Amino acid sequence: MFSLILPCAAITKGGMIDESEIRQIRAEIDAIDTNVHDQLVRRVELAIQMATAKDKVAAGQPRMRPGREAAILRSLLARHAGPLEFPVVARIWRELINANLRVEGDFRVALFADGREDVERAARSQFGDLTPCDPCDTAQEALTAAAQQADTLAVLPFGSGSDDWALLAEETNQTLGVIAALPFVMNEGEVASALCIGTMDREDTGQDTSLAIVEGASKTSEGTVLATTGNRQLRAIEGYVAADAPLWRQIREAEGASAVLPIGGYADPIILGDM
Repeated sequence: MFSLILPCAAITKGGMIDESEIRQIRAEIDAIDTNVHDQLVRRVELAIQMATAKDKVAAGQPRMRPGREAAILRSLLARHAGPLEFPVVARIWRELINANLRVEGDFRVALFADGREDVERAARSQFGDLTPCDPCDTAQEALTAAAQQADTLAVLPFGSGSDDWALLAEETNQTLGVIAALPFVMNEGEVASALCIGTMDREDTGQDTSLAIVEGASKTSEGTVLATTGNRQLRAIEGYVAADAPLWRQIREAEGASAVLPIGGYADPIILGDM
């Protein structure tokens, strides 16, 4: 049967489209996919080399570097453009980072969500679907797992009346510290719902919040009180403050506190506005 429709063309609402153009675009997409896969394979090869190098200088030490991970995502945000939503980009890179950690060692999460779905979502958003996630019945159970295994992180509820942070003042938990607030990428108006806790050191990223437990203070001279339980306050200080910084002694003396215990901190989350 005679047809006016050419075999190399298709009709859409906008008119004729050249099938050869579509094939060319598909070929370019396929080439990009192949290149991306090659780079993923190479990235994992480098992760294995990194694990070997780390073992030579610090065998048995935690492999995670929360400050570097935050810096990677901030760098991606700074260069990001186009209609692809940044949370999608962040999730892809989080999956890559977590996959590399699993290649380097027995990376896993001890999760105490206390029945809160937002805590579980924050943990999965940060650590991906394939990272082993061990549900814990108590906050202390999660902290114990993190203290005993270098590549295990504890995730506990934060805010909404939770006082699990106070457990970090106990002597058995003082090898641990807060290393991240979750989720790391959030929309304007959202707040952190979970704390990530481990034995690894955090780094100064240039945009940080430091945390301390202040006991028995008669006033507040520095920082913001985030929560209170009994005579203990969870205090936030803007910026990176090392555990041995003079500021903590100054707070104790100025406020008449019985103790000021630095408990780590976190790289400030990325807050997305209307994009």
